[in-house]
Amino acid sequence: MIDFRYHLVSLIAVFLALAVGIVLGAGPLAEPIGDTLTGQVDKLREDRNALSEQLNEVQAQMNADGQMMEQLSSRIFNGVLNGQNIALFVMPGADGDDVSAVSTKIGQAGGHISAQVNLQADFFSTTKKAYREALSAQITQYLDDKTRATNPDSILAAAVGQLVFAGHNEALAGILTVADTPLVQIPTPATAAARAAIVIGPRTKVLAKKQSEDTKATAATEVQPQYTDFARTISSFGGGAVFFGSALEPTDLISVLRSGSNSLSTVDGIGTVAGLLTLPFALSATMNGTYGAWGSGEHTSALLPPITEVPQPTAQPESQNQNNTGETSNNATSRPAPTASAH
Repeated sequence: MIDFRYHLVSLIAVFLALAVGIVLGAGPLAEPIGDTLTGQVDKLREDRNALSEQLNEVQAQMNADGQMMEQLSSRIFNGVLNGQNIALFVMPGADGDDVSAVSTKIGQAGGHISAQVNLQADFFSTTKKAYREALSAQITQYLDDKTRATNPDSILAAAVGQLVFAGHNEALAGILTVADTPLVQIPTPATAAARAAIVIGPRTKVLAKKQSEDTKATAATEVQPQYTDFARTISSFGGGAVFFGSALEPTDLISVLRSGSNSLSTVDGIGTVAGLLTLPFALSATMNGTYGAWGSGEHTSALLPPITEVPQPTAQPESQNQNNTGETSNNATSRPAPTASAH
């Protein structure tokens, strides 16, 4: 049995060691320790300042490169779109600055924005699935081509496609923009039938970085059917569509589309000069029947689309005059079968 004296000696030893440590720390060792810590802090501060300067230099160089490419845009494009009417579909969460930048680039390439439709969150939300199914039953009667209407989501996609590729239809637009639960907003009704479309997606959300990979994969699986149905249906109109967005996360628009289909035209790098410069050439290639996954993200077919192509003339379809009572022109023709871009 250990007696009380053993415990007493142990406690005295602990307190003596503590006292010695305090004395040494406040006395002979105080200055060397302080100098070491101060030196380490100063070094870290110097490294931080050096990295900050390097970052500023890189950012300045990138800004200069962007400004140079901006000034060269018209020469680079050389009127590749040559008066083509291009419609814009803006996905939920897309940045307004990106929409403006796309419009500017299309103009610099010789194209004309003939319509803009902003898709609302309820257009894809799983919680509004029943509502969309009920609404699609009303919409079917207004579709010029019902072969696209294979399910409720494709019916809605066919409806918004018809609004820009065939011409504005007040009855159809009224159903889609109903005040209580609007599925779309139409800031720019179609002024002419579009030859092709650009679908602008959102940038990668920073908050998505906090999610686990399993959570991201599940989220991507949930939105894939709606995104894919919409993309395939819109791409079947006129000269097709190019989908422009981010491919950094599995839940990003371009990542979802590339994982679900290889017969769509996609461009990643939204928010970058490179992505914007790629768009007009991607449109031209798509209108000529060539699709591809262009950019620097995953699952791309090439960095750039063919840059020597110009849109080929389209055959004039039979049409009838449009009015605002629900009748529309029959310009919403299907695109020719596409071919894949070379890897």
